[in-house]
Amino acid sequence: MNNTMNLSKRSSKENIVNNNRITFIIPTIGRDSLLYSINSLLNQTIENWYAIIIFDGIKKNINISDDRIKIIEIDKLGKNINSAGEVRNYGMSLVETEWIGFLDDDDIIADDYLECFYKELMLVNNNDLSVVIFRMKMGDRIIPKLDADNFYICDVGISFIIKKDIYDNNIKFIPDGAEDYLYLDLIRKNNYKMVISPYIKYYVREDDCTDIEEKILGNRIYINKKNISSKLLLNGYLKIIYNLE
Repeated sequence: MNNTMNLSKRSSKENIVNNNRITFIIPTIGRDSLLYSINSLLNQTIENWYAIIIFDGIKKNINISDDRIKIIEIDKLGKNINSAGEVRNYGMSLVETEWIGFLDDDDIIADDYLECFYKELMLVNNNDLSVVIFRMKMGDRIIPKLDADNFYICDVGISFIIKKDIYDNNIKFIPDGAEDYLYLDLIRKNNYKMVISPYIKYYVREDDCTDIEEKILGNRIYINKKNISSKLLLNGYLKIIYNLE
């Protein structure tokens, strides 16, 4: 019986992974730290990912022989420090997978970033989620805050994954100093179902994430999700936020 259950769980996980592929968009201005960002992808415990690295107005300064990674050069789109969103919009237009992730060229993600992404999908019917937001570590700060009840301006970053159909429905980044928050807020206002994961899996300007945060968990927050069963409430759901308008 146990073997049958384990096989069923393994099969379910494999189906979720295979049916929910992800492409990371990485805008870059050629920073040396880009290699750290790429290595954090190459170190993922799940290999079912793709990446598009976009050199914004400059010639590429790296060569990578990995079929999962596409490197392109474009005319300058990002006109100032707050306009990486324009490059991300362009990158999203090239994506062919079901999900889109984001990684900046001076940031890294934990080795089990994708593992935890698929865990979030397995907790509920993955068709019921369109956005997964991970906690982000910025020096001594963690955003969204561990006791958050939602996400707020200046308290959320680019540490999220979205379904491709959000972009297909013409929901795009608008360049701004708070463009990550504004993009998520626009998605929220369009009633897409979102979760803030309890896990800290994105690191800003860090070259090492063998950290002490593994045992630190925040609230798991569901937004615009009204059909969570009472059974699921017994499995560690700490907060539920209903449709906010």
